[in-house]
Amino acid sequence: MFKKHFFKILLGCLFSAALIWLTLRQIDFRKSFELIKNADYYILMPGVLIYAFTYALRAVRYYFMLLPVKKTRIFENFPYTVLGFFMNNIIPLRLGEVVRAKVTGERLGVSRSSVLATIVVERLMDVIIFVAFFFIIMIVMPFPEFIKRSFYVSGIVFGGALAMLFLISKNDEQALNFVSKLPMPQKVKSFVTKLFDKFTGGLMVLRKPAIMSSALFITVLTWVTESFFLVMVAYSCGIKISILGGIFVVIIIGIGAIIPTAPGYIGAVEFMGVTAFGALGVAKDHAFACIAIYHFLQIIVISALGLASILKEKISFADLFKFETAVKN
Repeated sequence: MFKKHFFKILLGCLFSAALIWLTLRQIDFRKSFELIKNADYYILMPGVLIYAFTYALRAVRYYFMLLPVKKTRIFENFPYTVLGFFMNNIIPLRLGEVVRAKVTGERLGVSRSSVLATIVVERLMDVIIFVAFFFIIMIVMPFPEFIKRSFYVSGIVFGGALAMLFLISKNDEQALNFVSKLPMPQKVKSFVTKLFDKFTGGLMVLRKPAIMSSALFITVLTWVTESFFLVMVAYSCGIKISILGGIFVVIIIGIGAIIPTAPGYIGAVEFMGVTAFGALGVAKDHAFACIAIYHFLQIIVISALGLASILKEKISFADLFKFETAVKN
């Protein structure tokens, strides 16, 4: 799999390097380092617990997302949800999502393709909430036209993708019939048709208004909680921003994380975070110090939760890297 995606991985790493360079060239690194050294770490201690809590919220959300596929205990999928984010910090191109589909499917005894479909819906849901947040924030905070246009485009693209998946879920038989008629070798067609059939099973969540409403509510709560964590990190660095300002920075970073970069979104978080803080009038040196601490603590928390999940579930690292089979059933 790594050989197959070698050039994409290389491109992602190069893109991360370019973003890091673009970020560092804007700041006085010595000044930022002093700000990091003198940050109020007493504020950060409860902040770390608050950030860890966001993964519990994500697990609850995923409990609802999985209901049409399989009913589980409410926190049963917590280790598998965490492992997806943990692996995104180790392997590039967001392949941690594929690992999450593999592990969840194996441990819960459901189709990995169906699980992957629910994860796709989950990611689209995140972006839709980002766009909705932006329009709310835009009422009270002025932004340059290019930022507004970017969110308009994001809303149309990702909203359209979600609408398309909904139409496929509503007309799964017709969609499957269309796929089965595509000109392909019979062996390939049989595999693709089987895969598509199981994938559409995971889209059933889109046809459950009560489940989607619950998942959307938890999504909002998750990102507000993460934004509060960012506000606490900002305060520790002497930056005073409102919760709306924190939400703005977090959604800009979230949009940037869509870009395929090196593992852990290195470069994307720093560049997008400093850019977002700049739009709020925060000096770049202060912004970089805040984002560096914020990103470092994120990696520490997810690494600790990921390792704990591996030990609890008795999963080997070798098994986690066998993601090439993740969507074969």
